[in-house]
Amino acid sequence: MHAPLRKITKFLILCYFLLDHICQSEAKILQSFSQIAERSIPGVVNIRTKTYVRKEPALDLYQFFLNGRVPQGGSTTSLGSGVIINRQGHIVTNYHVIKDANKIEVLFAHNKLITQAEVVGSDRKTDLALLKVKVNHAITPLTWGDSNSLKIGDVVLAIGNPFGYSHTVTSGIISAKGRVIGTGPYDNFLQTDATIHPGNSGGPLLDVRGRVIGINTAVSALGAGIGFAIPINLVKSVVRDLRLYGKVKRPWLGIVGKNILSQDDIEHSVNQSGVYGVIVSNLIIDAPAHKGGLRIGDLIMSLDNKKVFDLNMMQRLLTQKRPSQRIRLKVYRRSKGFLYFNLSLEEVPKVQDLPQDGDIF
Repeated sequence: MHAPLRKITKFLILCYFLLDHICQSEAKILQSFSQIAERSIPGVVNIRTKTYVRKEPALDLYQFFLNGRVPQGGSTTSLGSGVIINRQGHIVTNYHVIKDANKIEVLFAHNKLITQAEVVGSDRKTDLALLKVKVNHAITPLTWGDSNSLKIGDVVLAIGNPFGYSHTVTSGIISAKGRVIGTGPYDNFLQTDATIHPGNSGGPLLDVRGRVIGINTAVSALGAGIGFAIPINLVKSVVRDLRLYGKVKRPWLGIVGKNILSQDDIEHSVNQSGVYGVIVSNLIIDAPAHKGGLRIGDLIMSLDNKKVFDLNMMQRLLTQKRPSQRIRLKVYRRSKGFLYFNLSLEEVPKVQDLPQDGDIF
């Protein structure tokens, strides 16, 4: 055999073995998630909360006079999960997991240590909360991924504390993105068929590299296999503010809006070259939109050259901005045609008596 032919043959054999190894590796990924689970479980905590309920004697006079003593207060407990995000002891979970809690306990995976946690900040609108524990031992934070790069069909894992079964791992896929489920103005959920139950709330949704791409939050009451997670890119911005300020500093325009299209139109049959947008149905006096020249009846069609189809999309675009930043709106005004406005955003006021809270942005 000639030397050049022998080299080609060796090269082809090498390519065959490399391809075989790659195929076997891919098969292992699809057959088992044991390595991902083993690496990720230490970064997930179980959360147990207790809320004390004080009873008034006047509400239980029968027991008071029968037993001759004042009725004692009761308590309720709840379970959830959380994600360790750094070695300083910060933990992300859902707001509804720790809402109104008088006592928050965190259970770590392997050493079974139970630690008291305090609330750094919480945000009801996105259902997120940031906790802090005193770290007396080594902890393993999880790595954040990029939820914008996810595709429908990507394999994901969920880790949590369903019904108190500590650090349970389930798997599934991303079933849909951008789901609106009616929980508030910032709905933009990832949908997954990875099994999620009560107790999974606040736990991570992971990609096949073990990166957190969502925080598990809710399940559908309509049937099994439909769970929802908050995209991690939204979580990042909320957590940043909670660490710095203990709250989320949101920009606003001071507009009460109304959708011109139905959700079905937006998802299935909207003609993107036709009529779409958010109608300004009311304005808050001296808010950025009012000062910038917008009027009731204006149709907002884009924000910074990104088309706006409904209020949820408008809110999501504003969420990516900071107070004091400037934005450019494309507006259609009857008898005037298309107009463009450059507006300076401001922080949402602390106290406002405003109607239709969910529709103000």
